[in-house]
Parts: sequence; C-alpha cells; structure tokens
Amino acid sequence: MPIINSLLKAPTKAARKLSQLIDKDYFKKKLAKRRGKCRKCGDCCGNCRFLDKKTKLCKIYKKRPWNCYQEFPLDKLDQKIWAVKKCGYKFR
Repeated sequence: MPIINSLLKAPTKAARKLSQLIDKDYFKKKLAKRRGKCRKCGDCCGNCRFLDKKTKLCKIYKKRPWNCYQEFPLDKLDQKIWAVKKCGYKFR
C-alpha cells in the first residue's frame, strides 16, 4: 500500500493545481465541506525535513505557507492517500 500511495501523490497534487486553475473557488467549495479543527499531530507534514519529530511542529514556520497545504486536507481522499490517521477534520 505505501508504494501505491506514493504513486498517487504526484498526480493528486497536479490534479489539485489544475482544478484550482480551472475553478477559482475550488478550495472554498472543498473547505466548506470540512468540519473540525487541526489537532497539530504533524501527520499531514509526513516526512518533511522541517517537521520536528518530537514536538510535531514546524521548525521554520509559525504559520504554514501555501505550499505546505494550508488547506490540507481538502477531502477524505487526501487523508487516505497521505495516510493522515489522527486528523481532526471530518468531511460531509
């Protein structure tokens, strides 16, 4: 399963960017279906070299920049592909 997840990540990122270019309200529509709040578990940061493994906090940013998926996760598929298990977000 980890190999499949790795293969799905790149096209998913590309599809998200393309969707955003086609539909300017793409993120707004997706985020409107999201409920809950970030638990700051660090799961969505995965293997980022800037993630402090002990504190689960970013070593360089107080706020995550856009390229760190501030809008992440957008849906259940994001949680599944990136194996985010402790996430505080749920989707309708």
